[in-house]
Amino acid sequence: MADKLTRNVKVTIGGPESSAGTATAREYVVPIRAMPSLRATAEKAEDPVITGVNMTRGMFTMAKNSGGSIPLSPRCGGGMGQLFNGLLGQESTPSQIGACIRIRYTGSEASAKISANTSGDTLTSEVGDLASESGDTNFGTSGDIDLTAGATDTVGELVTTINGYSDYDCEKVFGSDSIDAADIIDITAAQAASRWVYVWFSSSTTGYYKHSWPVVLTNTDRPAYSVQIDGFHDNYLYDGVMINQMQLSAALKGMLEGSVETLAFEETGSQSASALSLEDVDPLIFSQGSLSLGEHEFTYTRNVSMTATNNADPEGYGMGSLWRQYHRKSSFGLTGSLSIRYDTDVYGFRSGVFNDSIVGLSFYFAANTDFDTTNDIPQIIIVEIPYAQLTVHQEQENNGVLDVSMEFTGTNPDGEHSDPMTVHMITDDSGAY
Repeated sequence: MADKLTRNVKVTIGGPESSAGTATAREYVVPIRAMPSLRATAEKAEDPVITGVNMTRGMFTMAKNSGGSIPLSPRCGGGMGQLFNGLLGQESTPSQIGACIRIRYTGSEASAKISANTSGDTLTSEVGDLASESGDTNFGTSGDIDLTAGATDTVGELVTTINGYSDYDCEKVFGSDSIDAADIIDITAAQAASRWVYVWFSSSTTGYYKHSWPVVLTNTDRPAYSVQIDGFHDNYLYDGVMINQMQLSAALKGMLEGSVETLAFEETGSQSASALSLEDVDPLIFSQGSLSLGEHEFTYTRNVSMTATNNADPEGYGMGSLWRQYHRKSSFGLTGSLSIRYDTDVYGFRSGVFNDSIVGLSFYFAANTDFDTTNDIPQIIIVEIPYAQLTVHQEQENNGVLDVSMEFTGTNPDGEHSDPMTVHMITDDSGAY
């Protein structure tokens, strides 16, 4: 028999399943970087009978456990989209996208509520105490910017105008300066006080779409998917696959990496090998990224990592089958770490470990090549964690100089405006994953 080669292994995914455990056709290739450990294993118990012979009489299978990890090379495509769905909850209808900017309030008020109204062609900032904000007189006219006015009717003009206001930073993340600012996408409310709010503008011509996953915290279980692994001695299908945990990380001179931990129902062999191919998408590069913590963007970041988990109960077994039969998620958890070159701004975050303050964190990574160079539409994944609390701030030696290693936990404070975690990704798929 010919040798089996690692590079002949392929992972494909499809769904969501109409009901967990009802397998569906696979639709996308999952971008893996190493061997997956998703497989079936047996939980066995020893026969307890004593027969007068000094040895166990046998072993019996008590449960068949299906699940494991899938190492990822994250990139902008359907495979990642379905994994984000499984992790965070079903996305809404994507928007064809033309541009993205981000706005940050740097003034002294406790809260800055950003909202956008597509039908009214307005971008609004209200400041004050949380839940008692009113229109900021430093922002447009009494807190409203008219996106049809001559000075603010394109994305480029809007960025320049907001940057000229006291207490605000604004920058374009991507897109053409000439995109119509009136094509802004609705924002109900987002918190901009010392953290970035990402503001999006639609387009009817680019052919690329924004997929967004604000984490769903309601008492509903996550969508389940069907995953197939080809390239072992057989091709195996796993139904009822739940994404219990996802880890993303990137380090200096490297690419964005990741992994997911899964729980599944059944394994079925003898599948036809998948004919699907990975989309024409590229890895996401550390040097093409950005990391912001509070009011500061840190160019000299050494590494960043994030782990989000649904804390699912693995004991979803019942009568009538040895296989797992149901999923049940628990409290959503979000943790991570940063390593940054030591400077005054980094030191300023040390006190937050002790005073329990909340700090906004966001980062993104893009590919070296855009999807659309004419319209400046990148291959990009953006992660927003607006309510992080630092738990560790520790100096560490790095080739004779000091860095700072920080650890954080994502939280969900009462009454706040933004979702506690949101992931955005650009692809050429117009439908939700």
